[in-house]
Amino acid sequence: MRDFDEKRVVYYGRNDYAAGVHRDRCLSVLASAEIVDLTSINEAIEAHQIKLTVEGIPELFLGQSIEDHPRRATILFSKACRLASSELENKSIGEVYDQVELQYGKEFWELMEACGAWQKMKSPDFEKLLMDHPECLGMVLQYKKPVECFADEIKRALINNPRYSAELIVGRLAAEETSEKALNLPQNLGNSEIDGIMLSYINSETANPNYVSALRNWPSGKAARYNPSPEVRVKAKRQYDKSMDDLFRNGTGLRYGTGVVIDMRQNACMGVTREGFSLTHSFSGRWLKKYMDPATVMNNLIYVFDFVDSHGLMQAPARKHEEHGIMATLGMHVKGEYRETTGFKMRSGLTYLETMAYANFLETNGGRLESAIEWVYNQYFAEEFDITGFSLALPSEKATWLDKCKAIGPEIERAVKAYSLYSKYGVIDDEYFPHESMRSFSSLTALDGKKYAIAGSSFERFGSLLFSDQCMLSYLHAEMISESSFYEMMVNHHVTRGDYPEYLQPNLNELIKNEFVIEHDENGRLEPTDYAVCLKIIWEHDALPLFRLGKRDLEIVESLASRHTISYCDKLFAPFESDYLDYMFNDASFSNSAGLRNRYDHANSSIDDPQADDIRADYFKLLSLLIAITLKINEELMRKSGLGGLDSFVDWPYYDESVFRLARELGLAK
Repeated sequence: MRDFDEKRVVYYGRNDYAAGVHRDRCLSVLASAEIVDLTSINEAIEAHQIKLTVEGIPELFLGQSIEDHPRRATILFSKACRLASSELENKSIGEVYDQVELQYGKEFWELMEACGAWQKMKSPDFEKLLMDHPECLGMVLQYKKPVECFADEIKRALINNPRYSAELIVGRLAAEETSEKALNLPQNLGNSEIDGIMLSYINSETANPNYVSALRNWPSGKAARYNPSPEVRVKAKRQYDKSMDDLFRNGTGLRYGTGVVIDMRQNACMGVTREGFSLTHSFSGRWLKKYMDPATVMNNLIYVFDFVDSHGLMQAPARKHEEHGIMATLGMHVKGEYRETTGFKMRSGLTYLETMAYANFLETNGGRLESAIEWVYNQYFAEEFDITGFSLALPSEKATWLDKCKAIGPEIERAVKAYSLYSKYGVIDDEYFPHESMRSFSSLTALDGKKYAIAGSSFERFGSLLFSDQCMLSYLHAEMISESSFYEMMVNHHVTRGDYPEYLQPNLNELIKNEFVIEHDENGRLEPTDYAVCLKIIWEHDALPLFRLGKRDLEIVESLASRHTISYCDKLFAPFESDYLDYMFNDASFSNSAGLRNRYDHANSSIDDPQADDIRADYFKLLSLLIAITLKINEELMRKSGLGGLDSFVDWPYYDESVFRLARELGLAK
């Protein structure tokens, strides 16, 4: 390929910031369209790019000195096709490609497709080009015609270049970011041959862990053209684990983590300490030992261990917007995967550790966490809400961890089925149990209609402007001031329209028109409205429970729902909660599911030690899921009946001084 020529026209699409950068060059070439003779393949490619620009952004040429731009562009394109045809008749495709300037590597193939030039190419020449330039495979395979014309040649090129072909196939079929691009693989390239490509790639020294990870968590239901064999999946998992060990063996990266301590010397219920990026949460052994009755044990899970937040939403699940914009783009994300963000890993890990620590503490002191959960289903629901039919029988203390894992899954399902029957019929009838199925936690409905406000069809548009750290409104260029979002900029600074350049004014107009921002008449200051506050809660938490809201807040929610900025959800679990439960419990919903229920329902592996630490850890993960489900069911019964809740409070310190100290260190204390 020749040098890069930055003056030539490239069509980037109408929504690209550089969409109009080549307008003057377009006008210059269009002016002589009828008399100019194209003399090189690069001029032909440019002619096609000009035609795409004229058709894609016609308003770019309004009011210019020359007229009839579409006709002139068509004339240029006709000349481009004739030149491309002539070049391919006299030269091999490789010789033509070698003349292409660097900026036109992709655009060359766009011209070949637009001109229908594939039939002018000779099979041996085409195969040689792909062997010499395997980077062309990605562009070629976007089009059906070359795959039909050169199936054997393309197949051989794919097999002989496993690095390019493996990353291409994985990227197009499995990756979230690039899967929208077409991939037309030859029909004569079978699944076993693609397996061979993948195995060669996995065994190579250049295998990228991101692509290897995608093979171990392949989205089979979303990538039907290829399904990795068990050998590919197993070897991909082993290679990925090895590459991660090699990468972090010498202290590379940042270490973060969570820890849990139950401290008999600590009086206040909750404390926390920080060391680097690791947090250790401490809980008062005095409080936990003094109050070990089942009701207080369950309340401790809410108010001390924070299984749910102040909105009544589960703490552990991942939130859609919790990653900063730049972090969300790093690495490869497989289609249909559950996004395991750093925040999610820390919160869910904390939940599992709290469950384990509290269970061990209660057993040491003559109690049992499982007994408190059984009390909720076997006694409390009947006594407090007059609902019979709930029942639970958790594994005994003496059972092995393996037997506990086998036993708890069906009990979780029993609890969920009982609630499902009650939500449908108002009673729990044993004879309905065999006919009740539960494929997803998202199928469970709330007892009384609308329960949550969640994102609507226009939520992302307004939310991104207000809360995204990638929004340009979060930066004041003249003052060199930046905030994490435009919302924070308005809260922390006196900002007006005049602080922003002309190209951002339409964004401000849209926010003001839709009542998310108010512009004060007296000084022009921009401030967020109550509508923006409502969106902020949903942006940060993924849902807003309605039953905790007052009349004014409900009116705001209804107004936003009428504009489709938010929508209502009538399920027991908010969507992000049911996603988390499906991810942890089942195999079907996500390509990287933990699938704990299926892991112990089926013979997924040999068992060397039924008391192994990893099996023990899985049991407490399952137990933490049951706790969260139980708290959500109880809350829903309270919401429907108006019964339940705390009757009295004990005068006891809630936060240890360490909590306030850390808040000051992090700048969270006001």
